[in-house]
Amino acid sequence: MPSINQILSILMMPSSGEIESASYWLGKGNELCNCGETQEALKAYEHALKIDGTLIDAWNNKGLILASQGKFPDALRCFEQALKLSPQHVNALSNKGMVLAQQKKYPEALVCFDAAIAADPYFAGAWYNKALAMQCLGRGKEAMAAMKTARTLEGAASGCCRR
Repeated sequence: MPSINQILSILMMPSSGEIESASYWLGKGNELCNCGETQEALKAYEHALKIDGTLIDAWNNKGLILASQGKFPDALRCFEQALKLSPQHVNALSNKGMVLAQQKKYPEALVCFDAAIAADPYFAGAWYNKALAMQCLGRGKEAMAAMKTARTLEGAASGCCRR
């Protein structure tokens, strides 16, 4: 008689059809990334994109890993590809802005944060990032206002699903 672990491993084994799907590899990449296996996650995202180059979240997540590795030009290309597919993808807009800010391209970063806010005015992260970019540009009063909005939105989100 098989053990419970053997039964669970059989139940959790993907079918051949699942392994051939881009969404399977996106999910596998997310699992690996959440476990800290970023190199393997990157491979999974790349495999997902070979299967389906229109998978926006795979482009965005690949960009996040590349940005965390300091590969900013490559990360920007990933975010730009995601934005070609979905011009108002708030996470790709905000992530692109963060990479630009890390490169001290604050005016360009602000354009991204403003676009993310226009797409979703309740996205606290974009307001927070906008505040930081404004502060770096010496626009203290505007930065304080953006930070206040970010904190208000974060406070309003407590107790429910946060972005």
